[in-house]
Amino acid sequence: MEGSEGFEAARVVAARPLAAGIRNVTIACGALAREPSPGAEVALRIPSDGGGFEERHYSVWRSDATKGTVDVCVVLHALGPGSRWAARCRPGDELELSLPRAMPIALDASARAHVFLGDETSVASADALMRALPAGALRLACFALASPDRRWPDAELADPAAVRWLPGGARPGAALLVWLESADLPPAAETTAYVTGEAWLCATVQSRLVREGGFAPRSVRAFPYWKRRP
Repeated sequence: MEGSEGFEAARVVAARPLAAGIRNVTIACGALAREPSPGAEVALRIPSDGGGFEERHYSVWRSDATKGTVDVCVVLHALGPGSRWAARCRPGDELELSLPRAMPIALDASARAHVFLGDETSVASADALMRALPAGALRLACFALASPDRRWPDAELADPAAVRWLPGGARPGAALLVWLESADLPPAAETTAYVTGEAWLCATVQSRLVREGGFAPRSVRAFPYWKRRP
């Protein structure tokens, strides 16, 4: 397969279930020009059911510059072409890959402490960012999951002791808002918060941290990955 403009030919080299409804796919691209920075995303052009291609963006969980590979973790909602592709892809399957220059969310090197908040679509990017933190940096993460079996195994996480898992509740973000009422967060003045996941979750949690949590607006980095359908 030849890459389209801005994309390079790539192939699936491994695919495995990571948790219930979450699939880890390792993709090799011989022309991978650079190793993605923590918090980066990758654009994939995947074969569509009706012929042609669909383009989807996923957070890079891990990468290996020596092998020219990136790992993504896809939540299988069973609704879109990305979920269908990830559920059935196999080693050897062809696709196209591009590394966008824009960073959806990046580490704040000036912060003493870091808090990561979101849902099951947030875990891969948050874990990538946590892996990049200095050894002594304070870190805390909390993810609200649609079902308990979507919790990631501790062995897959950079710092499992720093991660809290919540039942998601009826509306995205609601469980996180309740948790924040009693959470023992690091001092807001020296902390950067990273909020990702569903759009309403990002908006409400960001507002809560700024209005009631004492965070400066610049210290809350929010980026929505998806929007819940009515």
